[in-house]
Amino acid sequence: MPSINRRSFITQTSLGAGAALGLPALPSLASPKKDPWQCVHNTNTMQTIISLTGLQEPVTVLQIADTHISCDDESDREYEQYSARMNRAFLQPKHYKTGEPTTTMACFKDMMQMAKQEKVDLVALVGDIVNYPSATAVEFVRSTVEAAGIPHIYTAGNHDWHYEGMKGSSDELRRTWCDKRLKPLYTGQHLFYSSDIVGGINMVTIDNSTYQVNEEQLAFFRDQLKRPEPVALFVHIPLYMPSMHMCCGHPEWGAGSDKNYEIERRERWAAAGNAASTKAFVKEVMTAKKLTGVFAGHWHRYYSISLGRVNQHLALPGFNGQYRIIRFQTI
Repeated sequence: MPSINRRSFITQTSLGAGAALGLPALPSLASPKKDPWQCVHNTNTMQTIISLTGLQEPVTVLQIADTHISCDDESDREYEQYSARMNRAFLQPKHYKTGEPTTTMACFKDMMQMAKQEKVDLVALVGDIVNYPSATAVEFVRSTVEAAGIPHIYTAGNHDWHYEGMKGSSDELRRTWCDKRLKPLYTGQHLFYSSDIVGGINMVTIDNSTYQVNEEQLAFFRDQLKRPEPVALFVHIPLYMPSMHMCCGHPEWGAGSDKNYEIERRERWAAAGNAASTKAFVKEVMTAKKLTGVFAGHWHRYYSISLGRVNQHLALPGFNGQYRIIRFQTI
């Protein structure tokens, strides 16, 4: 585990990659032009406070990832041959705070209640919210979020749309099940989305649940960067920064590093490795000038890292009641 995975105070200025790696800043021979836009991160395991210049008003986001909810009834029985393994997963997790046995559904309800108490402005569901595209689980999530009465955004994780052993490519199966089952969770189309501006921040989702990003998604993200508002980017799979383990855009991603395709009964990762659009997307993110942060899940553990101006925070798993509160405030 790299030393930057810790409780941290991360300053997003013009210090560059050396600061991201914990190296001292070197004096410049010429005084650099001061960047009028500043973004300062103060983060720990379950809360990130981001201070911005030019923010219209404070904004609070509840980020939830990896709740892995399954609660099948008779309507889901025809897909048992594809859901059996994951249906047995996360049946009785221990609550992160009490240590007592609980359920993923109870934890999700508690988080929605907390969102109301905290008066959050937005709930960000960033993937693996359900264990597979069960109609019953999707309806549970939809109705619980709707009852909270809080705006939300959603992007899928690699489990949300995946029935293990079902024939088809990952892209085909994602397209099918996002439209057939997950559609009630979306507030826009599934591959990418930009919410209404919240407190002056453009909340953007990109579905990278196959570890890849296509040309259409790349073009959309580039368009968002042309807008005047700062961007908060929500994805399921973390984006590659040096020293990170397998993630979206990792240079070693591909068939040779795919360890789980057999047990998950899915298409193996591409032998050719990352698509050019995936590499370009990660590069665009890492060089974006007005990006307030990248917020992901997938790893089931807390992790914060920075590279140059860009800060990335992974949420702890929601299946045992954990989450991330993101508080945007003005400098």
